Order: sequence, then C-alpha cells, then structure tokens
Amino acid sequence: MFIERIVVGPYQTNCYLLGNEETSSAWIIDPGNEAEKIISHIINRNVTPVAILLTHTHWDHITALGAIHKKWPLMEILVSEEDSIYLGKGAYERFLTTCFDKTFLQKYETALKEMSEATGFLTDGQYLQDSHLQVISTPGHTPGGLCLYHEEGQFIFTGDTLFAGTIGRTDLEGGSYEQIIHSCRKLLTLPDEVQILPGHGPLSTIKEERNNPYL
Repeated sequence: MFIERIVVGPYQTNCYLLGNEETSSAWIIDPGNEAEKIISHIINRNVTPVAILLTHTHWDHITALGAIHKKWPLMEILVSEEDSIYLGKGAYERFLTTCFDKTFLQKYETALKEMSEATGFLTDGQYLQDSHLQVISTPGHTPGGLCLYHEEGQFIFTGDTLFAGTIGRTDLEGGSYEQIIHSCRKLLTLPDEVQILPGHGPLSTIKEERNNPYL
C-alpha cells in the first residue's frame, strides 16, 4: 500500500492517491484540480484507479473529477448523498449561487459543467472492502462531509474537517460550527498515532491535534 499526496490548483488542495501495488489498483481522494497532473502521477505509478472518493464536494476538491472519469470511465465516484447535489450536470449552476470565488468559476467553467454524477453513496460506518477504508460521517464544513479511516495503516483522510492546528471553515453554504466541533472531537477518539491527511496544508497526527486550540 502506498499514499501519494498531489497538491493541485489555486487553493493548493491535497489530492491523494492511495494505491495497492499487489493488485495494481488505486483510489483517488479529492481530485481538486489539474487533472493532467493527477493522471500523470497515476500512470507513472502503473496502477489503475477503481474509484474516486470524495470527502466533500466544494469546487476546489472536485474540479478534475470529470476529466479523470473520462480517462477511466469504469471508475466509481463515491460521496455522501447530502453532498452529491454538487456533482453532475447541474453542478456549475449550483455553484453560481453558493461559491464566493467567481474568478475560479469563470476559469474552470468548462470543467465544472462537465462534472460526472455520483455512481454511489457513502454512509457512516461503511467499510470499503477493496481499499480497507472506513467511512466516518463528519458534517460541519459541509452537511455531508466525510473522513476516510484506514485502521490497519493508521491514517485518515480528513478533507476540510480537521487540519494541522485548525479546523475547517463553517461560513459557507450548509456549514455548522457546532457540527464541525462535534465531528473533530469524534476524530480525537482515534489512537494517538493515527496520521491526519488533510485537504490542505501539512500532515499531522491525532496526538498533535489533541492540543488544537479550536478543540
């Protein structure tokens, strides 16, 4: 098993490639932007992506989704049902009413208009047999925000819920400060050594975030 972090786009989003070299399979977490860059990393690893897993569907975490799905059309696209409304052909129109960054929307209009639909929904507690990831529902940044926990590997993809020394913003559409605090405290019940792989910025650990000033 390997993890590769690929920093993409104007928001410096952390896209992750989780791969199994024995089966030559890979899972893409949050393909935020720069589809060709992500595709290049996948090809260089000589693996085939079987699914895109989304922690949430803000524009800076999904813009490369359509182009990558076009490259590998048999891939699954998995997300919470609550956040799935920002996928598919209506994504761009929805973002026009909720996204504050109109410059981003104008620059990536074509990519957002070619957004793929979800092929399935992720639910709290669900165990993904192929990737060995467990879904943890963590609303607050978005209504359907998720984290993806790999117990055996002792790491968790936290999206924009929990960062090194801070938490996700809650002032966007559907955000809730009370919910994100509850979600982050739920994550702090994991073992100290679990590595936090956030949606932006540097990595951390559960132990380090026990001193997070927001928590």
